[in-house]
Amino acid sequence: MKIAHISDTHLGYTQYRLSERKKDFFLAFEKAVDRIIEERIDIVIHTGDLFETHQPDMVTLSQCIGILQKLKNAGIEFITITGNHDRVLRKGTIPPHKILEELGLLKLVDPYGVLRMDGLFIAGFRYLPKRMIQQLKASFFEKLQEEADKSKYSILMFHQGVGQYLPHEESFEMEIFDLPQGFKYYAGGHIHVFVKEKLYNGIFSYAGSTEFRSKKEVLSGKRGFNIFDFKTKELKRIEIEGLRPFELLKVSEDKDDIKEKLEELFQRIECYEIPPVVLIDYVYKTTEPEVFKEIFQEIERRVSTLK
Repeated sequence: MKIAHISDTHLGYTQYRLSERKKDFFLAFEKAVDRIIEERIDIVIHTGDLFETHQPDMVTLSQCIGILQKLKNAGIEFITITGNHDRVLRKGTIPPHKILEELGLLKLVDPYGVLRMDGLFIAGFRYLPKRMIQQLKASFFEKLQEEADKSKYSILMFHQGVGQYLPHEESFEMEIFDLPQGFKYYAGGHIHVFVKEKLYNGIFSYAGSTEFRSKKEVLSGKRGFNIFDFKTKELKRIEIEGLRPFELLKVSEDKDDIKEKLEELFQRIECYEIPPVVLIDYVYKTTEPEVFKEIFQEIERRVSTLK
């Protein structure tokens, strides 16, 4: 059995208030789904933040339905949990995933629970604050190990910040060894970069995001998802190709240095088929703000010629 682990697609996110970037997030998700179908995957698990918000607009919901329909037509199950962006907190409300579940496009585990499918045991829990994780350990985690141990295939899905992967101690919700033992694959969401390591007798991984949301993610590597083969116990990283490129320009306050780096940037930009996102990293001390304004205007002018 082979499963695809995808996460943090953030459909509906209009980054930089640009409609082009909203389309980019859908493109990344659709390219991932197309590759999953090509790879003849048995089941897709999505570990949270399918949507940017728990109230996506109708265009976002409609486009998501179209993409998930591809998986359904290919006979591939899609199982998901909610993340910190698309969970609901008010009583009497439902996440958008429920509508998709009623349409037969996915199965939702929310707020926590288990699924059993053809020898596969899946347990999952949505994004929860630290205090609730401790309660879950006592009421839910303790019951999972025995069933995970006796199952041929087993997956634990979660959308949490694990301490060692977050730079600020106060921002994480749990430690890695808070997770119960017995699972073959520990599938994480919430951290937007790819992580892989051994945990107990299984594999622990964050699938990362399918599209960049920050400079840190751009620096960390590629956009993609995972494929885990239970037979070989191998995890393969799939990078999504054909997405909008990113350029990071680090400039000083030296005008000559700025000019030189801009020219190098423009030479690279001219080679792209798709206009890139340009991130400028600078520290303002003594240079007049007008200098940076001119940089932004010139980059915008040169990039716009690629459209």
